[in-house]
Amino acid sequence: MATLDDKLLGEKLHYYCSSSEDEKEGDDDEIGEESPFVTQNDPAPVSKWNGSSCNTGPKGVMKDYQRFKQLQREQKEDEKEELSLLSKQFSLTCRTNAEDEKAKEEEQKLEDELSELFGDSCIQQFVQKRMNEMLLQEASRLRFGVVYPLTDCDQFLAAIDGEDKNVSIIILLHEPNGAGCVAAVKAVELLAREYVHFKFCTVRPSLISMSANFKLGGVPAILVYKGGQVLGNFVKLTVDLGCDFDCSDLGNYLVEHGILNDKNLVPSSVNPTQENYSSDDE
Repeated sequence: MATLDDKLLGEKLHYYCSSSEDEKEGDDDEIGEESPFVTQNDPAPVSKWNGSSCNTGPKGVMKDYQRFKQLQREQKEDEKEELSLLSKQFSLTCRTNAEDEKAKEEEQKLEDELSELFGDSCIQQFVQKRMNEMLLQEASRLRFGVVYPLTDCDQFLAAIDGEDKNVSIIILLHEPNGAGCVAAVKAVELLAREYVHFKFCTVRPSLISMSANFKLGGVPAILVYKGGQVLGNFVKLTVDLGCDFDCSDLGNYLVEHGILNDKNLVPSSVNPTQENYSSDDE
């Protein structure tokens, strides 16, 4: 019979045979069945770890205790950080009644200063100053007020390259028999009287060596130059305006394309020519 030492040392129990005949007869009766003897060297079934430690020795207890204390310290540090954030928030938002009253007084004082600074008199002075500056700029600008007909290529190039770089040159290309050309010429003459700081010119494409196709299908057309650079190129105006358009139609067309300034947005005191133009028409 195996002793306790044999079991601890892994002694195989199937080497042991009982001397009892009853046990021998029992063994004979159970031949073919599973042997009741199990060797101690057979590996025990491996089970999955459920997250808890079964080591209850001193080392295991010490490690568990150390881990518990570590978690406790981390939890306390998190709580301290949350309390610090809350204290900062309350310190920024919470004020006494005296502090609230003082803040309201300062805000009211600031509003009074702003209202005094941006009062009606101050705004009127600022507007008047800007109006005077605009009048001075308007007076210093070049004035034309008439249409300049061009008769050859040299005059055409001189009108573009020889003018002041701050002046916009609007050139109407037309032919006497072209559809809509008569209406275009009349409209340009009226616009030249209204927009005196723009230089309006007219020229026939046949006089500046332009192609026959353009003379037939491109007129009336408008070319816009400033500082020697092309600002606009509007070919066959009748496509957008029709053959029977007037000064206001052409003026609005050029305003929409950013060539002319909208007179409705300019104060009358800055645009004295508007009244003269209206009185002349009457």
